[in-house]
Amino acid sequence: MDTTNMLRVNAHPGSYGGLGSSPQDRQQQRRQKMLAVFDAVENGNLEASKLAFKSLMNFDRTFLADGQFTRLSKALDAGSIYLAQQVVREIKTKLINAAPIGSRPSHNDHPPRFHHTDGLHLIDTQA
Repeated sequence: MDTTNMLRVNAHPGSYGGLGSSPQDRQQQRRQKMLAVFDAVENGNLEASKLAFKSLMNFDRTFLADGQFTRLSKALDAGSIYLAQQVVREIKTKLINAAPIGSRPSHNDHPPRFHHTDGLHLIDTQA
């Protein structure tokens, strides 16, 4: 019989289970848990997918307000890893396309003010 006690060392002694930790730490944990779900589903491991999804929901239940995560939950409960993989692809596409507005390139409708003709001289076309 193994009588070894396992100890968990917490880098943030004032926090427990994510409570009391900084918002950046919590956001990073949330992202890691979500990526763990995605990885398990994409690898086709149904049991690992269910466990990772349960861990994510225990950490942050607000995911259930998102219709795609609700669909993912139903697909995993039904044992349909193929459908779960499709839902994960949709979620990833949504996340990729949800870049902050400030990071999107601005479209400049004005023609360039300076025109290079020979590489040495600048010609001001609005003068």
